[in-house]
Amino acid sequence: MEKGKYGAEFAILVGGSVVDETALKYWSNEFQADIFAADSGLSHLVAAGLGCKAVVGDMDSLPVHIQHNLPSETAFHQIAEQETTDFEKLLNQLDCRHLLGFGFMDGQFDHALSVLSVCAKFAATHHIVLVGLQDAMLVTTRSVRLETADNCRFSLWPIDPIAQISSSGLKWPVNGLALSPSTKTATSNRTSEIVQTISVEPHNKAAYALIMDKKWAGQMVRAEFG
Repeated sequence: MEKGKYGAEFAILVGGSVVDETALKYWSNEFQADIFAADSGLSHLVAAGLGCKAVVGDMDSLPVHIQHNLPSETAFHQIAEQETTDFEKLLNQLDCRHLLGFGFMDGQFDHALSVLSVCAKFAATHHIVLVGLQDAMLVTTRSVRLETADNCRFSLWPIDPIAQISSSGLKWPVNGLALSPSTKTATSNRTSEIVQTISVEPHNKAAYALIMDKKWAGQMVRAEFG
C-alpha cells in the first residue's frame, strides 16, 4: 500500500483507546469529514454507529467478527510490520494536513507516550489535534494563536528541547525560556486574556504539545499558525 493514499484537507482519526462517543459524534457531524480507524478504533465507530472510509493497522486487536462484517465501502489495509504503531501506519496513508483524533490519549500510558512521539514526528507538516476524555492536545513545531477565554488551564509540554519560546495572554509568561522535557516545562499555566499566542523561532523544528480542557478542541482545530 503506497503512502499518502487518501487525500483530503481534513480527516478524523479514531484509535483503540478510550473514546468519548458524544464528542466523536459531535465533531464528525460538525466537520463532515472522512473518518479513518487505526486497528481496533473501528470498534468505537461501530459502537457509535459511524461509518469509516478505511481501517489501517496490523489488526492484532481488531475483533474478528468486526473484520468479517465490514461494510463494502470500508477499505481494509493490514500492515504486518512492527516497526511502527498503528497510529503511525494510519498517518502514513493520509495526505491530510488537518487531523482530529479520538481514542489516542487515554488508557495505557505507554501507548499515550508512543502517540506523543508519533505526533512529534509529523508535527512539522501536520496540524494534529487529539481529544481525550478530559483534555485536548495540539502538537506543533510552529508559532500558534488561539482564541479561547480568560482564566483557563493552559499547559505547554516540550516534546523536544526548544531553544527559545515566548507567549502572550498567559498568567505566567514563558518569554525567553528554553524548554526541555528533562529540565524545564510549562504545565499548569492559565490564560489571562481571550487570545493566546505561543511564539517560537521561525525555523524551529522542536515539537511541543499545547494542552487544554477538551471543550477548546474546536479552537485548537481552528488555530492560526505563524
